[in-house]
Amino acid sequence: MNLPSEKFEIFVGFRKENAIDAKLLVGAAFKDSGNSYYKIRLMMFPGYTYYLVKNRDTPTRYTVYSRLISRGKDGKFLNPVGTALLDSKLQSYLEIKFPLLRAHMYMSLFPIIQT
Repeated sequence: MNLPSEKFEIFVGFRKENAIDAKLLVGAAFKDSGNSYYKIRLMMFPGYTYYLVKNRDTPTRYTVYSRLISRGKDGKFLNPVGTALLDSKLQSYLEIKFPLLRAHMYMSLFPIIQT
């Protein structure tokens, strides 16, 4: 049985004050109903899935992992490859950073309506 999921677009661009200019779509994040994490798919790495997980100690910070080991309902995330920050000045986006790529990406906080 497939659970409903929400899709969020991921962009690169230039941050200008409280907005993103020159946006270029580079991927999407998916949040399945019942899951506490997002699955990230980037167009530049087809076939790979990353996992965006909210940190327990800080509600505005997230960690991006490259591996999930499933154990029934719960899973264990391994191999942190990036971080994300929910900045109050950038109200419509979550800023995702991949240090190895020296890349900043922005995930829309509003899901795309799928028909």
